[in-house]
Order: sequence, then C-alpha cells, then structure tokens
Amino acid sequence: MRVWVVLCLCLLTGAALQAQQRIIYDDDCSQDVDCVNTLPILYALEDRGEIKILGMVADSANPLTAPVMKIFASYGGHPQTLIGANQTSEPASALCQKNKCNESYWTTGLVQRFDSGDTRANYPNCVAVYRKALAHQPAHSVAIAVTGFSPCLNQLLASGPDTTSKLSGAELVKQKVKLLSVMGGKYPQGTEWNFECDAPGFHKLFTQWTKQNGYPPVYFNGFANGLDILAGPPATASPITNPTKYGLDLAKTPQRPMWDMLSALFATRGLAYQGTTYFTLSKPGTIALNAQTGADTWSSAVDSGHYVITNAATNDTFMALFDGYAHTTGFLAKPAAK
Repeated sequence: MRVWVVLCLCLLTGAALQAQQRIIYDDDCSQDVDCVNTLPILYALEDRGEIKILGMVADSANPLTAPVMKIFASYGGHPQTLIGANQTSEPASALCQKNKCNESYWTTGLVQRFDSGDTRANYPNCVAVYRKALAHQPAHSVAIAVTGFSPCLNQLLASGPDTTSKLSGAELVKQKVKLLSVMGGKYPQGTEWNFECDAPGFHKLFTQWTKQNGYPPVYFNGFANGLDILAGPPATASPITNPTKYGLDLAKTPQRPMWDMLSALFATRGLAYQGTTYFTLSKPGTIALNAQTGADTWSSAVDSGHYVITNAATNDTFMALFDGYAHTTGFLAKPAAK
C-alpha cells in the first residue's frame, strides 16, 4: 500500500459515502506541474469508492503528458486506467506559442525516471477514449472535469458514429454527461492562462456547449479560487519513489496552487459534502470568450446553462483537504467497514 494512502487516517471514518461518481479527467499536465498533486488525490478518491475514473485525457500537444498520467495511474495502483492522448498539434494559436503552452520543463525528467521511453504514440487518440468511456454509461451519470485545453473535447463533439457507439460525440455527451466542470477564466471578466492559450478552441466549445443546444450545465472555477490554496506531497515522500515529490523538485517548488483539484472536487462532491459547504453558485448565465485574446465575460442576462462557482470554504479548509494528501485530516482515508 502506498505511503500516501497509509498516512490518511480519520476524517469521514464511518460515514456513509455518497453514490460513486463517474469521472473523466481531462488535463494538459505539461507546462504547469500542478497535475502531480491532483492525480494522486483522484486515485485516492477512487480507492475510497467515491469516484470511478472512466478515463484520463491528455489534452496538451506535449508528447509526454499521457505518459505522465500513466506514471500516476501505476503509482496509484490503477495501471488499467484508460488514458487517451491528444495526437494533434492543437492548441497552436499565437498566444499558445507565446506562452509555450505545450512545452514543459519537468515532464522529460519525470518520464525518464519512472517510465523511460514512453510517448503519446503509445496511447489511443483522446477522442476514442472519450467515446469508449462514455458509450456504456447510464444516462446523465458522468462528470467531466477539464482543467487544461479544449482540443480533445472539441474533437469528441465533432466525432461521428463508429464501432464504439452509434451515437455522434455530441449525442453521447447530451445523453451520458451530467455536468462539465472547467478550470479557467476570471470572473465576472478577465483573462486567464488556460483560456488565453486556447482562445479559439474554448470560444468554439462554449459557444456550442449551451443549454439552448441541449447540453448539460457547465460550472466554471476561476483563477482566483485556487490561487492561494497550496499543496504538496507528504512530508515523508522521497523523490526516488514518489512522482509528485520528484515532479515538484524538477519544477523547483515544494507546493503548487490547487486550481485543478477544485474543479475535480466540484465534479466529485458538488457544492457541499458531509456537512461542509465548499462552493457557492452563481445564477445561470453565459460565458462569452474572445476567440482572439481568450478574455472571458460573465453575464446572467441569458441562461445558457453556464454557472460560476466561488469558494465558500476558507483556503485553510481546502489546504487541510489537499496538502500532504491530507495525512493530518484523513480526507482520503478509506471509511471504516460497516
């Protein structure tokens, strides 16, 4: 059993779990190193029985994003996890190139240490993974968390029927997905890195993904929510064996803001869980995204099924859940047997 599971002890012990939530996690996991914190927490939540990870989607054009996801699947004890890779050059906008959004200063070292030689060529296309993950799920049961870029989700929506499903990608989403949880943006208006790097893609996605077009609701987790919520691995973690510790060492930082985990937490637990209210919800409205700059504007004038979530819990509350994989609070501990 991994150290980060052994260390989790007390919170929620004996409490009845909510129904297991089906999750597809879609992330860039390339330039920013924050995914090395999020991925082990997701696998610990799966070990709790709280979520079922139907698939991991690597949406960056970086060839090592999918291999990084595989490293964490294996380390977390779930090597069978379905992982798909963005096999295109998207996002490739001028702002993506300016921000070096597909580049990474840490993935090469991590893959060399834990799975040398692996590359995205060894993985199925991300749209095929989306279709396979969704095809046989119950209606309106799947939560998708997108914390990177939009290429894979846009490819899914554009896909047609195939041997996996007689439904188009858009039909699969409308039938199988209950919500889309997105990390990105500044609200009520502003410019944030994810949206800026993939402005044309996100503009296309949010223009199509509306209530008027029959899609499930979208919940936006903005930049401000996670900025001051910091987390890292357990204090005892060794960079020799722990990919989170080594990834952060390569990035020369002991912790990173937990923007992405907030979106995953909302997809898993919603606004509140076991007596703790995590988020508050805006009125329904519409996110408009500038296709050239990535600047977003929130308005409640028209209900497109777009919502903005705002932290209700304190930063300290969230850090007590995430930092060190919550070894002092037991956030990830398995509940006691009934």
